[in-house]
Amino acid sequence: MNVPQLTDERLQALIKKIKSSFEPMYVPVIPEKYAIVNECFPNVDEKVKKDGGEIVYGWQLWKGTLITEAEYHAVWKSPAGELVDITPKQPPIKEILFIQDDNVKYTGVQIDNIRIRNNNNLDINDYIDVHRALFRLMNKGERAQSYKLSFTEREMQLYSALREMAFNLEMFAISEGNLDSQCYCNSGYKYDNCHRNKLENMIYESKL
Repeated sequence: MNVPQLTDERLQALIKKIKSSFEPMYVPVIPEKYAIVNECFPNVDEKVKKDGGEIVYGWQLWKGTLITEAEYHAVWKSPAGELVDITPKQPPIKEILFIQDDNVKYTGVQIDNIRIRNNNNLDINDYIDVHRALFRLMNKGERAQSYKLSFTEREMQLYSALREMAFNLEMFAISEGNLDSQCYCNSGYKYDNCHRNKLENMIYESKL
């Protein structure tokens, strides 16, 4: 995932989907020594305790090969009113594109990304659905308030299968595969009549 340009058409479509009253802006990334990757909420809480200011909630915006997406995020607002992302990134980057959003409230429960496809290839919708299913599985019950995963044996099997499906669909879409193409598993069947059926079953199970 890369930091998108403000003029990007898919980014503008994503921003409309977010429906924030704020405009996106580039925010410098200046990590604190105590800050942990992917732990923006406790990181900023600690920063506010140490140096004042306040926490600002919103979305950091990314663009990849297949999708453009918004990831729920928190940055620090200094007493002088400047926004700074104090959470380290892997790999390191100098700035993020961030849009404040006061419509979505963080309550300690994980919030799924907002995703749109970058082109009209319909199987990218399946790629997005796989990630939604992974989020549901990873945040079912008490897992929604924890970064530590604790699965039953069947849940682990489903999680592994969804991860594999996500990778295969990404490669399939990059190679310009579509619903009518031969399935990536080389079964001889169209994707629409092969692994897409298996995907529908896994998505259904992730909702149980």
